Amino acid sequence: MKKRATRRNNVAFFPASEQAAGSSRLLLRESDGATVRRTVLPNGLRVISEEIPGSRSVSLGVWAGVGSRDETDQSRGAAHFLEHLLFKGTHRRSALAIASEIDAVGGIANAFTSKEYTCFYAKVLGRDLPVAVDVMLDMTTQPLLAESDIDAERTVVVEEIGMHEDDPGDRAGEALDQAVLVDSPLARPILGTRESIASMNPATIRSFYRRHYRPERLALTAAGAVDHRKLVTMVRRATRDLDWAEATPRKLHRRISRRYRNPATGGIGWQEWSGGQCTVALAMPGLPRAHPERPALEVLNEIIGGGMSSRLFQNIRETHGLAYSVHSGHSAYSDAGVWSAGAGCQQERAGEVLELMLAELDAIVANGPYVEEVGRAKGHLSGNLVLGSEETSARMAALGRAEVATGELLSVDQALGRIAAVSVDDVSAVARKVLSAPPNVSIVGGPGRVRERKKIAALIQGGSSE
Repeated sequence: MKKRATRRNNVAFFPASEQAAGSSRLLLRESDGATVRRTVLPNGLRVISEEIPGSRSVSLGVWAGVGSRDETDQSRGAAHFLEHLLFKGTHRRSALAIASEIDAVGGIANAFTSKEYTCFYAKVLGRDLPVAVDVMLDMTTQPLLAESDIDAERTVVVEEIGMHEDDPGDRAGEALDQAVLVDSPLARPILGTRESIASMNPATIRSFYRRHYRPERLALTAAGAVDHRKLVTMVRRATRDLDWAEATPRKLHRRISRRYRNPATGGIGWQEWSGGQCTVALAMPGLPRAHPERPALEVLNEIIGGGMSSRLFQNIRETHGLAYSVHSGHSAYSDAGVWSAGAGCQQERAGEVLELMLAELDAIVANGPYVEEVGRAKGHLSGNLVLGSEETSARMAALGRAEVATGELLSVDQALGRIAAVSVDDVSAVARKVLSAPPNVSIVGGPGRVRERKKIAALIQGGSSE
């Protein structure tokens, strides 16, 4: 028998597949009086709201459990392409009408695509929530996907790819994803490629939409000045004319077809870049979203490159003055993760920057973190968490990710508790686990001197200067 939540306060989150279609349930009660409720409509569409006392605005998101990892070789870039196309018009609204209705109430609307989900969002005053619900659901459930719009937007997406190619940091990050994730669908670029977008025909895009924008793959989340019952009524009204059959429970949640294990091979990749700076970046396998050591890894990341007091920032920028931008981060997915660090520097300093990066990683693996570093990192994460919780957009996004990606929803107090529970030993252990792997290095810069290439290659065991 599946384990269910047993308390109403700080109730454990559970998948919508365990909730009967047509029912509503209280999921969470925050210490500030906010309440999170979910209704699963008979067709499988999930409606989740967080009513926040005193809020005058509301953030709304329509989430689809589809991203670049769900594409085939023939549909690479389709998830992001659709993100653009759904703003081009519906059977009831033109692209101008979509923009005009949101502008007329002083709202904002946009969208983003990730490797595992897509979100269309808006922020309006609480009184204008009916407008936002109707517009956003109309966009995502009744798009025209006209051939003329597809051809016109194709050029826009190719321009976006070109902009991405002109950013050395983006190029380095994409190369590292491919190096670490190798044959996983997660390694695919979210935007697709110039070739895949140019060759994608309308039939492929429409088929991708019909397959993935089904009600059981969609969730609507709202946070702020929202009444749950009224929101559900708005959603029912906006979708009443759609030909949606009732969903079976087994279809309510996205399934990962197989568990992907990151290889740890290491190596160096070089990319030519005509700009004045050089990007030096490295990455290694991280941890999946639900991994029990992920909170410790987030603390470790803060220590290494998460802020101005981090080791990489202090050493590379403040002490040696080698770079302006220095950072690290961790991307967690359903069944994999990528930890990375990077800096922008002059080409002739690339070897020095990489050497300092590797030295800091070796040091924390060998000696662990200082007690004060762990305390400072936990304080930074906790402060950011609380500050973010004051934004309705952040709370709406947390609800959406819980529904279509993580399968876990924590109260602010619970999330703070997880951070507080991380010990120095926990950080030391996860440093040995993650940072001991051979790093994959990406250098995006000019042709460079042979001396620099040889120096960089010598820093990586088994590296090649070719």
